[in-house]
Formats: sequence, structure tokens, C-alpha cells
Amino acid sequence: MRYAEYPPSAALAAIVDCYWILEGNGCGVPEPIIPDGRVEIVVHYGVRFERHHPGGRIERQDAAMIVGQMLAPISIAHRGGAGVAAIRLRPEATRAVSGCDATAITGSFVDLEAVFGSIGSLRERLALAADDAARVRLLERWLAPRVRTAPSRQVAATVAAIKAQAGMVDLASLAAAAGVSLRHLERRFLADVGLTPKTFARIVRLQAALGRITAGEPLADVAHRCGYYDQPHMTRDFSRLAEISPAAWQRHALRPGSGQGAALTPLFVAR
Repeated sequence: MRYAEYPPSAALAAIVDCYWILEGNGCGVPEPIIPDGRVEIVVHYGVRFERHHPGGRIERQDAAMIVGQMLAPISIAHRGGAGVAAIRLRPEATRAVSGCDATAITGSFVDLEAVFGSIGSLRERLALAADDAARVRLLERWLAPRVRTAPSRQVAATVAAIKAQAGMVDLASLAAAAGVSLRHLERRFLADVGLTPKTFARIVRLQAALGRITAGEPLADVAHRCGYYDQPHMTRDFSRLAEISPAAWQRHALRPGSGQGAALTPLFVAR
């Protein structure tokens, strides 16, 4: 599989975290995709991915979709030649692009055409584009006129602080620094991001822990460095958000041929 990320232009830097391209053949073996605090617009110009549900049901994904904040893991696979071009939004820009309260798409995979109209022409042009640079230009030109408003500076600052501190933050202090009440910040954050600040911070911390485990750090060290009270506390958070224990993730991430870093990049893109 080939995966590459590209930065946005200066004009869209407040809206877009990055663009990414994924290409390559798949054999249909599902991989776990764990909540990561990201909202993405995903366009398939190759074969579509399949979502594997508990109980054995397999659902083919839409050709293009906007993927809201995830609160639980999913399993994704594909067979044949993948071609995916996507826009990873900044968390605070979710409402600015979707045009609705971000909670309306939390936990959802929304057909992009239901929000923005036909995208058949965009998919065709992405498939025919000469290279990644051309695909990124197509995504930028498509997105620019669809941005409805600028993200809230308060919410953007809170997102940045949570990410900078790997989820280990005092939310009351962040609200005070923004000059608003914690309740006001929570309401605005929920509407713009689709999660409460507390839940977003827990997901950011979980991803930090996943990265450390995947890198081979001992579980007790990971729990300490990621600000959990102790290892059982980390295990409980994993159970709630990842539905897997830290030890089980360690075995999955480090097994031969697992595609290390599946929770981080690039496989989360198949959401």
C-alpha cells in the first residue's frame, strides 16, 4: 500500500489538517480502526472499502462520504485496487464545512452526495489525474467554495492545547484562558467538533498511548507517560474507546505483517 500526506494551501490552512492519498491492492482481511479525533471527507476513485460488522455482516461503503467523529472502533477491508483521495479536516472546522451541528454526524458515515450533491465528476477526475499533486489541487478546488464560515478561535485554541499536551489537560484552565465559562466552552466545542472537550482529550490520549505501545514501549511506562493513574486505568479507557486491552493491542500491532501503526496511519483512512 502507498500512503502519502500533503499540506493544505495557506488559504485553507485553518480548515484542513492535510490531504492524503492511499493506493494499493487489498486481500480482504479486515483491520481495526480506532477513534482518533478526526473528521474526514473520503473519496474512492478505486474499489470501495468494506465495513465488517459484528456478527459477520459486511457493508460496502459509499463512493464518497464525510466521516464524523468515531466513538467506537470499526473493522475495514478491501479487495482489489484501492484509490482514495481524502481531506482530513481540522477538528474545529467540522461545522464550518458540513454546515450542521457537528454532533449530527458524530458516529456516522454520511454519503457525500447527500450533503454536497453529485461528486461523480470529481471521482472521475481524481482517477484520471496524473499524480498526487494534481489530485490535491482537485480536492482544494472542490472544497474551497464549500467552506461556510471560519472556525471558532476559542475552539481552535482548545483543540490545539489538547493535542499539544497529548490529552493531559485541565479543561477549566483552558476555559479560563479563553475568557469563557467551562460550560460555554463545552457547548461550543461539542457543536463545532462533535465531541465534548473531555471526550476529545480522552481520544487524543488514547492515540498517544497506542503510538507508544506500537513503538514497543512497556505498558506500565505507557500508562505513566500518558497520564493514566495506573495501568488498570489505561485498560479501562482502552475498553471503552478501543474495545481492546492494551496487551491485546500490543500483540496485534507488533505481530509480523500487521502493518504497524494501524490506529494512527494510514489504515484509519478507510473509515
